[in-house]
Amino acid sequence: MRALVAIANYGDGNRPYLEQLLATYRTMPIDISFVILSNIPKDLGKDVEVRVGVPSKNPWSLPFAHRTLFRERIDDFDFFIYSEDDTLLRWTTLKSFFEASEILPQNEVPGFLRTEKAADGRLHYSTCHSFFRWVPSSVCQRDGYLWAKFSNEHSALFIASQQQLRRAIGSGGFPVEPHEGRFDMLVSAATDFYTNCGFKRLICIDRIADFSLPHLPNKYIGIMGLPAEELSWQVSALREIHAGNLPTCELLQPETLLPGCFGSKHYREQPDPVFYQMLDGAARNILVWGAGDGSFETDLQARGYNVSVYPLNAVMGECCRQRGLIVLPIDGKDLAVDGQQFDAVVLRDVLHLVGKPQSVLGELRRVLRPGGRLVVRVPNFHDCRTLKSRLKDPGFRGAWTSERIGAVPFTVKSLSKLIESAGFGGIVSKTLIPDRFQRVDLITLGLLSQVFSPGIYLSGKKV
Repeated sequence: MRALVAIANYGDGNRPYLEQLLATYRTMPIDISFVILSNIPKDLGKDVEVRVGVPSKNPWSLPFAHRTLFRERIDDFDFFIYSEDDTLLRWTTLKSFFEASEILPQNEVPGFLRTEKAADGRLHYSTCHSFFRWVPSSVCQRDGYLWAKFSNEHSALFIASQQQLRRAIGSGGFPVEPHEGRFDMLVSAATDFYTNCGFKRLICIDRIADFSLPHLPNKYIGIMGLPAEELSWQVSALREIHAGNLPTCELLQPETLLPGCFGSKHYREQPDPVFYQMLDGAARNILVWGAGDGSFETDLQARGYNVSVYPLNAVMGECCRQRGLIVLPIDGKDLAVDGQQFDAVVLRDVLHLVGKPQSVLGELRRVLRPGGRLVVRVPNFHDCRTLKSRLKDPGFRGAWTSERIGAVPFTVKSLSKLIESAGFGGIVSKTLIPDRFQRVDLITLGLLSQVFSPGIYLSGKKV
């Protein structure tokens, strides 16, 4: 068995990690040829070819150099591996890939999750962050093992057999120019094989350790990623879904169609003090509609609120249960509350993503007590960062219809009108601009907040 390993290594900054990768590959019991993709010449040993050249003026396009290399040498190798220079592939993982390739259908390929190790030795999965999620309906069994799709296709490394590479090239999605889109250029280079070439990427949830890739810098600990314990909660929920004990439905499509998925719903959310101000201490029993993994909701509960959640899907529902929250059943039908009424309903970054927002607001009004409060946050699609992107990035230009961008680009005015039409009054808006600018914002009739606030907050009372 012969394998070609291409590693992107820009400059000399990651030289120690690159040396560790090469040393690990050299211990493997297969015939491996190395090609380092670089912007400068370097000496890495007699068995390492260094290929110098960046495909475009953008230095981030360097990883795309593996496309031409793989096409040139497709007849010479059985397997092809592309990797960033800080992501370690171990022999146990490569062997697991070989085994899985024997049992998966031709259109399915094994995927990987990246891991990092904290100073205390605990494992974190850096792949699991932001708006990325397990797709509940994707859980399936292959040769006795359970597999599922995780929506983040990036693991900084992919492996393709010669047959799979030929299929990828034939699809037209592999031999393409350096580009950006859902991911930035660096990440797109490593994910096109999964996203643009007709393959379905699956993770073996019964053997996650065998399909994990250590990210050697360990630089995302505390910034993004999921502790191993919490990943186990999600995997347990996936098993229950496959067993038929939990539903596969989801409240909404969390990702927008804008570059970088701007405006998408994050599944792991930090506390937000603006919500506390808008709840104003009057509410006690709160419903969070469209809850993620419960991090934000747990903070609400710690502040003395009684919190119930209607989760984005059953996987997130299990995370909320593990955190001690009351989880309402999600089955694709009407909200089931057994006659209970709430003092307040919170919607955080979800209303712009639902197909029929007025219908959702009507359903939530039904479970609010008289005078109960609705508190909504949506991303600000009209702030200065977005306006700058619309000027510079072609992906942001054009008409912003909900069909094109996968979201409703609310303004304060349009969101207020929607909430009023759903039977709420006393609409109050709030922004994230500093207090010292609030007076200026008032004088400019809210223009300042529309330009600088990353989010739009509105509350109204049931009338």
